[in-house]
Amino acid sequence: MAVKACYMSDRDESRLFTSKKDADAYDRMLELAENISAIMEHRFPALGEKVSEEIGLFIAGEQDLFAKAIKGRPDVLGEWLAENQDNVAELSGRKKAGNE
Repeated sequence: MAVKACYMSDRDESRLFTSKKDADAYDRMLELAENISAIMEHRFPALGEKVSEEIGLFIAGEQDLFAKAIKGRPDVLGEWLAENQDNVAELSGRKKAGNE
């Protein structure tokens, strides 16, 4: 029987990775998300914890996109939005239907 090494995320024990590099990158992303969430919740208390966490996870998950935009390429945000418009409209429709 072969033995295969698996790496577990320190911050999310339900996630297993085949490389330590991937597990460490995921942990760094979660740490960034946590810090962004804390800032959002502090700066905009009306958002609430759940929305602040969603914002933090989104920005941390798309950190390369936001880094490009901040470094002088704001057009990449518009490009991302155009590529993902269907997904955004679908999610918005679901939330409205769920709230009624």
